[in-house]
Amino acid sequence: MRCNQNSWSLYGVVVMTLTGWLALGASPASAVDGTELNSSVGVWAPLLPSLGTSSGDSIGTIVGLGGHHRFDGYLTSVESNVRYGVTDTTQMINVDAIMRDTWDFGNHHLSAGFGYSMMNWDQDAGNESIDSDYQGAKIVAGWETVFGRTPIWLDLSLGLYDLNGRYSSGMIADEISDFATTYGIDLKTDVNVFGVPSRLVLGINYLDNFAAWQAGQIGTDDGVVLTGAIEFSLF
Repeated sequence: MRCNQNSWSLYGVVVMTLTGWLALGASPASAVDGTELNSSVGVWAPLLPSLGTSSGDSIGTIVGLGGHHRFDGYLTSVESNVRYGVTDTTQMINVDAIMRDTWDFGNHHLSAGFGYSMMNWDQDAGNESIDSDYQGAKIVAGWETVFGRTPIWLDLSLGLYDLNGRYSSGMIADEISDFATTYGIDLKTDVNVFGVPSRLVLGINYLDNFAAWQAGQIGTDDGVVLTGAIEFSLF
């Protein structure tokens, strides 16, 4: 996969600007506990296999809705999220439903869990289109700690998916089925945006198999997804 340097550079500038602006109002530490519902909005940069005249690299907007409920007196919590990302060439919708256990060590919290995950990708370039549908399981692990007064969350994820890819262009159509894995890292911290408690989220995800049209036939290639978003608490 060839990644456009301009996409990485623009993403880096946006993230550094966002981080500097938001870090001015870091909030005191607060453990993820009880019940929480969040909405999010941010910058999204999928760096995908090329398609037709498109390099596959683009930048757009991603929005999401997610939350969790941790049962009082228990280690176990249930969490779910829905995300929708769009650029001028790519659309994506992702749904996760996870069960997670959390172990408390004072200001430090270790968590692990698993659940169901699906993603649908639609990549377009002129009259060419590729759909990549992922369905399977996601394994997660997290570490929460505090630096000074600033809480930090590090979330790791491993996705294990059945991939169904479909290519179409005029009278030409082709399909592929394969097994795919994804690897994700999210770094989160609590911030204040003009006095409103929020959370800054920086993430990178690697897709080892993504449907691609190469040498006149459908196959797979890898992809990288960069995300910089702000979560706002709804509940």
